[in-house]
Amino acid sequence: MKQMLCWLLSLLCLFCASAEKAESPAVCRALLVGCDVFLTHEDTSPSAALNVERMDRMLRTDARGYEKITRRDAGLADGAALQAALEEAFAGADENDVSFIYLCTHGLYDRVSLEPLLVLSDGQSENSLSAGALRELLDRVPGQKILVIDACNSGAFIGRGVRDGQNAFSGGDYRVLTSAGGYENSFLWRDRQQSGGSYFAQELCEGLRGRDFDFDQDGAVTLAEAHAGLLECCGASTAQAYPLGDGTPIYVYDPTAADTGERPLTDILLDTNVLTGREDTLYFSFTVRRPVRVQYQIIYYRGGQWRFDAPQIVEDAENAQGALTPGRKQRAVTLVSEDEAPYGYALLQIVAQEGRSAMLAGSRLIAVQPESGDPGLRVRVSQDEREISVYVRHDFPCSLTVKALDSAGQPVRILAYKTPSRPTGERQDGSFFHWNAADAPAGEYTVEVTCRVGGETYTQKSAAFRVE
Repeated sequence: MKQMLCWLLSLLCLFCASAEKAESPAVCRALLVGCDVFLTHEDTSPSAALNVERMDRMLRTDARGYEKITRRDAGLADGAALQAALEEAFAGADENDVSFIYLCTHGLYDRVSLEPLLVLSDGQSENSLSAGALRELLDRVPGQKILVIDACNSGAFIGRGVRDGQNAFSGGDYRVLTSAGGYENSFLWRDRQQSGGSYFAQELCEGLRGRDFDFDQDGAVTLAEAHAGLLECCGASTAQAYPLGDGTPIYVYDPTAADTGERPLTDILLDTNVLTGREDTLYFSFTVRRPVRVQYQIIYYRGGQWRFDAPQIVEDAENAQGALTPGRKQRAVTLVSEDEAPYGYALLQIVAQEGRSAMLAGSRLIAVQPESGDPGLRVRVSQDEREISVYVRHDFPCSLTVKALDSAGQPVRILAYKTPSRPTGERQDGSFFHWNAADAPAGEYTVEVTCRVGGETYTQKSAAFRVE
């Protein structure tokens, strides 16, 4: 009887301990790494370090409260240094916790070996870290991991923006956000006041702190919301996410508290982001929150590169009065083409200046398609379990509608609707779309792509594929 009583008491203690662990709140911790000084790559000082500072400020406004934020502003030399930083940052983490990892550095992607790499450097030593090696290090951190990679070609780490790419972070407790597709550059900026950062990091932090990305206004910005927001406002490269449509919160705030965003102007809206050679004037509006001087820059995509070195600059007329006054503004800018072909891609960048300090207040991607002509659509589908990647080849910039159809030809998911194509770094013009078919019934599917040019509608379907 005594032995039975001891056994029951032990079982009760074990149950109580398990219940306490299950009910304990998640602890949030972060590791923020910025590499600026390299031995064989371009020096980016102070952009990566300022990105780390920007991420730090953003996380400190998260309503969940981060227990610990570890920074490596001066970079890390190699995988061993990263491992040590991970061990320090996430000491004590368990399966119930949230670990946020931000890495800002140079990224590489070899189209032959299909091997994505991150360049780690502390200015004294420099080494490359493969996607598999990074996964191995992060697997040692228990619990949920939110990984943000701010680097060129970073989408290749999750098989995004590349053909036949592999996702090194599928499965497990990973939520991943990258600044670019696998073939794309990710862009940093600097000014004369030694300020700077990446377009991606600035848009992400401002979109979270300013609540622009919380589309349902429930006080939590999910991975899916952050990804959608970045696709709209960060045009120089294509943000990528895994898993698609994921509802995991990456930032939480009190809806009754004050907005902590820093931007002097918000709510940028374009009348359309698809123009033709004949419709060369861009109409847009925005809200000024406080007096500020404003300049518009049009950056053109020529020869496979964004020409940040040769912007078309337009000063706002209200600058002549000292500054734009608070309120809603309606503006128009006419694009100037120097190429023979009256189509291509352009970025609208709105730069706000307060005193001697200037900041990118927002950017939008514009596709200028021809007035007529067959876009030459081709569709290719590849699968990684229930993650479907769609590559649409087109001969020029255009507006695309992409649908997944079941075996009866009925649409089951709209992947894009009249969405402008983007320059994705491919050798030939093409766009990537992705579908998480986790909830789709097993069966046969096709992808249909349509494009309307000059009053004509062009349609192309993929080969049939199965979802099991």
